[in-house]
Amino acid sequence: MATTITWFGTNTLLLRKGDSSLLVDPHFSRPGLLNLITKISSGEQAVEDGLKTGNIERLDAVLLTHTHYDHAMDAPTVIRQTGGALYGSQSAVNLAMGEGLKPGQYHRASVGVKEEIGEFQVEFHPSRHLPFAPPMSWLVPESAEIDHPLKSPAWFWQYACGEIYAIQVEDVLIFGSAGFEPGAYQGRDIKTVVLGIGGLETRPKAYLVDFYREAVVQSGAEKVFVSHWDHFMRPAGAEAEPLGFANQTIERVSHLGEVHGQSVAVLRLNQTYRV
Repeated sequence: MATTITWFGTNTLLLRKGDSSLLVDPHFSRPGLLNLITKISSGEQAVEDGLKTGNIERLDAVLLTHTHYDHAMDAPTVIRQTGGALYGSQSAVNLAMGEGLKPGQYHRASVGVKEEIGEFQVEFHPSRHLPFAPPMSWLVPESAEIDHPLKSPAWFWQYACGEIYAIQVEDVLIFGSAGFEPGAYQGRDIKTVVLGIGGLETRPKAYLVDFYREAVVQSGAEKVFVSHWDHFMRPAGAEAEPLGFANQTIERVSHLGEVHGQSVAVLRLNQTYRV
């Protein structure tokens, strides 16, 4: 039975197979830049509208690659509206607890353990976040965790990234950030890789080459989808626009696909792809 992926901006990915549905890194509330000077929180109506756009009434699970606000803040709200359970790091568990989810509505992910979720087989692999340059790295260091139950509204930097994963769903490998754990994806029987490229233009070209080699070439993938390329502070429903110099990164990823023999496609808003 075929798996499909639908993209809703940032790294918000809906995977469907038969009667099962998974949502990765939901980001529907989309606070703007000026909102980030105050405390932020998930918007019930924004989440409801986002789910309606995707025709999402029920989910088996929400999966989090990490817990920055643009990947995780909406997750507890999504669970309350659709059922299912949240899977992620201890930081994700603390976010779920702070937002009032009950045991059974959240699970601590374990690296290397295959989970049967609905009709899907899911496995969490180690990964890293794209390194930020100062001053952003001072506010959101890669090693930071949500170390206590976090209740919104909260400052954006309180949504610390926590443990970071590349999530394998069947033969699809999903990176929410352009970081990688060397040697972790080799021989994983991957056919499709979703590359979150947000911020890659701030790194040297050699870094992208290493990322592509580890995530795509060594995993054996035949197809690449580019995600997290858009301006994630634009309001929901707005046309997706590239963040910064993302188009330059997309060109470089496409060139690497030509060199190594993978097809490369940029995910488009509200469009569904068969994998």
